[in-house]
Amino acid sequence: MAQSMQQSTRAQRRNGAMRHNVRARANDVLDDFAELSKDVSRLADAAGKAARAEVTTAGKRVQGIRETLSVRARDGATYAVEQVRERPGTALGVSLGAGVLLGLLLARR
Repeated sequence: MAQSMQQSTRAQRRNGAMRHNVRARANDVLDDFAELSKDVSRLADAAGKAARAEVTTAGKRVQGIRETLSVRARDGATYAVEQVRERPGTALGVSLGAGVLLGLLLARR
């Protein structure tokens, strides 16, 4: 009986130690999850900053392209007006030819 009681006491100690170890491991896992959550948050912040920087850079590029196209269109329009003023007969002939060609293409449909 004494031996049985000793075995029971040892088993209780082992169970208590096991419970303590399980709790310690559970706390370690919870700490790891908290650290992981912080890391993910930092990563999301960094990704957001990088995305904003890329959008800003792309916006600046688009603005530059828009300005270039605007200047080229304005220059092209100015050139066309100059050519019409210098050669009104040629401009009239080109316009007439384009109109006839467009009319023929549309009439075929």
